Amino acid sequence: MTKTPPHAAPVSVVVPARNEASTIARVVETLIAMPLIDEVVVVDNGSTDGTGDVAVAAGARVVPEARPGMGHAIRAGFIAARNDWVMKVDADLDRFNIALFDRMTEARAPGIGLIKGIWQDPRDPMPMTRYLVMPALKLMFPGLGDLKAPNSGIYAFDRSLIALSEIVGDYAADLDVMLRVHAAGAVVAEVDIGRIDNNPRDPSHYAAMTETIMGFFLRQRDLRITGELVVLAEDAGQVIVSALGTLAAHARAGGRVSIYLGQDATDPAAVLRAALQPFPTVRIAPLDAVAGFQPGAATSSLRILAPYPATGQGDALTEAQRLTERCASQRPERLLMPPAEPGQGNFRVDRSLSIAEGSAIKSAALTKLGQSSDAVPSHEVFQSDRSRA
Repeated sequence: MTKTPPHAAPVSVVVPARNEASTIARVVETLIAMPLIDEVVVVDNGSTDGTGDVAVAAGARVVPEARPGMGHAIRAGFIAARNDWVMKVDADLDRFNIALFDRMTEARAPGIGLIKGIWQDPRDPMPMTRYLVMPALKLMFPGLGDLKAPNSGIYAFDRSLIALSEIVGDYAADLDVMLRVHAAGAVVAEVDIGRIDNNPRDPSHYAAMTETIMGFFLRQRDLRITGELVVLAEDAGQVIVSALGTLAAHARAGGRVSIYLGQDATDPAAVLRAALQPFPTVRIAPLDAVAGFQPGAATSSLRILAPYPATGQGDALTEAQRLTERCASQRPERLLMPPAEPGQGNFRVDRSLSIAEGSAIKSAALTKLGQSSDAVPSHEVFQSDRSRA
């Protein structure tokens, strides 16, 4: 079966809308007439002016989302869309030449995960983009530092690359989508989609968003979303008990996780797969497949988790050492998971990682294994392999 090339794949369009009855019909009708547009999903974000009814009459599928906030609206639309490629546009674009949005779908190619639409507005100096978003990217996520319009809310992306349910619910949602696609290892590209003459915007329009966006960037930096985790173990049960909270927290943030198991057809392995199935950036494979591991294109750091030396862990430890040597240019950090039997060997804790965002996933997995999940700790502990030297 021949796979449809990216530039020819059908596209869903998601339009978040709140009280946009005066413009939504033209936007929907214009989008539906574009080549490759397979559906238009209008997310009615608590409108009181009949926006949803107007959108349906124009040919859109309407999805209600009562919670206010751009992030909640686009998340609902992205989840509801039926195609992997999704274009997100605004509902008040009646002054745009919307036909130029075709350029985003035409720019799709292998390896590209998101295409931002660059547009010009002679009355808007773009202070948020110039003085906050672009400098933050250059300092924290340099792989995106050359983008000209990183804050554009008009874009097309491959939704299969990211965990849609984890997109933030506020103004930073479009940036969150971009960072997640980048962290997944796909290219973020840009195309020119023309000019719009907006009314001049009062500085307060941007001031209200600044704190939210800066807080978002700082949090994503602290979560090290472009770092990559690789776990090698003989038994999936050990991964669940010792490291699942760390892995789940990283996957929820959008980071890449690779897990290699010596025994990958056991009940614990099935529980592990089910726990991490919602996250497209997670890969679980047999231990002998680790030879094919390559860090992602955007990977900024590599952390390798391996079993503490004990009987039956030889293959996993050997492969962890080989992987460390093969990825030496990444300067990987290798951490050892606690031994299965307390007091075995001379395990000494010298690293403690918060699992706040992954504790619920770990607790559910432990329950499925028939183990107590009443008091999942707030941190998982490891020993640095270097401390054993």
